[in-house]
Amino acid sequence: MHRFTPSKSWSVGFIAALSSLSMACASQAPETAPVAEALGASEVSSEEALRFLNCTAGGSLFAPGEVSLPDRSEYRLTFSADGNTAYYHVDSTEAPFQAIYETRKVNGHFTPGQLVSFSGTWLDTDPFLSVDGQSLFFSSTRPVTGTEERADSDLWVVHKQADGSWGAPLHLGPNVNSDRQELYVSATRDGTLYFASGTFDSDFNVYRAERRGPGYAPAEKLSAAVNSPDYWEYNSHISADGRVLIFASLNRPEGYGLGDLYASVNIGGKWTKAINLGPAVNTEKDEFHPSLSVDGRHLYFVRQTWAPFVPSDFYTLDTLCLLFQ
Repeated sequence: MHRFTPSKSWSVGFIAALSSLSMACASQAPETAPVAEALGASEVSSEEALRFLNCTAGGSLFAPGEVSLPDRSEYRLTFSADGNTAYYHVDSTEAPFQAIYETRKVNGHFTPGQLVSFSGTWLDTDPFLSVDGQSLFFSSTRPVTGTEERADSDLWVVHKQADGSWGAPLHLGPNVNSDRQELYVSATRDGTLYFASGTFDSDFNVYRAERRGPGYAPAEKLSAAVNSPDYWEYNSHISADGRVLIFASLNRPEGYGLGDLYASVNIGGKWTKAINLGPAVNTEKDEFHPSLSVDGRHLYFVRQTWAPFVPSDFYTLDTLCLLFQ
């Protein structure tokens, strides 16, 4: 726990200075402090948020026995703005092999996941709920035309209907999708998409596509501050305001394990050089599939052990913890 003297408001500089007392370590703020600041750390005014901040290295298991179950692998968690509805996908050895589920928080606990109406036939993965809760994006191998399953995944969306149900899936079109794999889409409040595109036998990079009329402008590859020629950049998640991009990357020399989470901050329209999120998040295992709460205060991600294989689960931490490492 980090405990501090009560204060009406906290600046990142002040919090970072105090953290050196509680951590008995370096006097300067950690490299991840600007990420925490961009996610709202500088606006924190609640004494309780700091007094009882729990910063377990590597995060804490999320909803064990409710969402994170020991006998299955769960992937890509996304929340409504109030945190009371969540979507995720599950891999299974039996049909449906990859499908999207919904859970609701009732009296502080999450209900058993229910298969969403549009999923269960094709391989559906990586759900993302829009900030307003009216659209759910996802990746799928479902056919765009005809009846044959696609060899690659494309990005799709369903919109909420007047009765609260989800409508028919809509393909996001050729400005977003290609003959490569399009995976793990997220969107800013203004509707700009961020996603990974590539192939499993080459590499992946992060792209963005701005909203244009009823569709999207042609996708653009992000700069070298995020993408590299030597490593995969994938599983990108953009904050609601478009200021922070968190993504996964494999086998980088500064990494802690097979896959680590990285972040870049958009300052004046340019992305800063991506940095490793450090031991607050990353371990010797494989961390990927990041997502943020709409307010930016909580980071969720998947942790996987491959040798020996252990089904993946969700982990979480308060993004204020990025100030204390």
